[in-house]
Amino acid sequence: MIEANVAQRARAKGRIPFRWIGGLLILLLCLTAYLDRIAVSVTASPLMGSLAITPVQLGMVTTLFSVGYFVFQMPAAALLQRFGSRTVLAVSLALWSVFTAATGLVGGLAGLAVVRGLFGIAESPVFTGGNQFFGNWFKKAERGRANSLMNAGAFAANIFGPPLVVAIVSSFGWRSVYFVFSAIGLALAGTWYIVARTRPAEHPWISREELDEITDDIARHSNPAAHVKTSWRVLMRQRSFWALAFGYFATLWCVQFFIYWLPYYLQVTRNVSFRALGIYASMPWISIVVSVLVAGLVSDFLLARGFSRYIARNLLCAFGLAVAALALVASTSASTIVANVLWISLALGMTGVAQTLSWTIVCDIGGRITSIVGGWMNMWGFVAASIVPTVAPIIGKLYGWNAVILLNAFITLLGVGAYLLIATHRDL
Repeated sequence: MIEANVAQRARAKGRIPFRWIGGLLILLLCLTAYLDRIAVSVTASPLMGSLAITPVQLGMVTTLFSVGYFVFQMPAAALLQRFGSRTVLAVSLALWSVFTAATGLVGGLAGLAVVRGLFGIAESPVFTGGNQFFGNWFKKAERGRANSLMNAGAFAANIFGPPLVVAIVSSFGWRSVYFVFSAIGLALAGTWYIVARTRPAEHPWISREELDEITDDIARHSNPAAHVKTSWRVLMRQRSFWALAFGYFATLWCVQFFIYWLPYYLQVTRNVSFRALGIYASMPWISIVVSVLVAGLVSDFLLARGFSRYIARNLLCAFGLAVAALALVASTSASTIVANVLWISLALGMTGVAQTLSWTIVCDIGGRITSIVGGWMNMWGFVAASIVPTVAPIIGKLYGWNAVILLNAFITLLGVGAYLLIATHRDL
């Protein structure tokens, strides 16, 4: 009997922990979410020509997506608290896939605006839900790496997406790509619902050893005052609650600008052809995918070596944004397209460090209200994402696109101070 138990434990140690399969699915969900977003940016030129709309009007449509996304952040967090990540993410993915297909059917500006606004509402739970899943399933020392999967999936879409979109559009027209991505999303929604569970104890496929490992870690790091009800009044009085929100605002201001306007920016300022766009527009996203994965590893490594959360999380976020701001400024004086893209790649890569570790901080200080804290932070990130798509082309038209890049650098630099003000040594 003892020998059988020993053999069983040995086999369990040889298997990939089931939680990492769930992490891979979160990566794929986020990849799909960003594929559906970047389809608009890459098809901007043919879409604007077909629907007879201007860059400013397209920016306003993009803003409607972000408005729907940030307005529904707190309701989405409440739904996640009530129903859990399994159900909410499955419904969310199915709905936004429907609205992705609807994008390919629109006939004008009004229809595009309505569909993209609904798309934003449908997609709003994705990152908060993924973060809730990581908080429930992963040990404290693994959460940097776990959250890096979420962001790596999102940013990987910007590597594979542009060449894929260009190939589909070149063969079948700009509308076809939305139908293809919709089908991918619907298939993944079904897979997620079948395979995932909100909490480890609910899953019939998890081993007893892994379940004990997770529950023991959660019990060891749980807050002894967790039974005390946290009110919004208490949260609003905490510096960390607001600092986290502003740090993420600054981070997503930079990231979302490039998500929506990088292809158009390269075409307008560097005369990159549509067929060459897939290569140049993918390079900065390779940088950010590598950076978010390395950030998670380094952060968890520092924590495991006895460094404080402040060093392992806050200082890395602040360092990333500081380097990103300097790289953005340097990009404005680049004399070649390659140099310009390399500076942008460095900027995006270092901004990705802050974006990934922001979600790790949410897991660290959110405790039992992780989805609420994540929803709050993500809401402010998409306040920035609601402003930048419309503001960017207006400033670009009036003062040139270098002025837009310098504004991005200034806001990114402000985020450095915000991350230094977060008290990561205690729960909210």
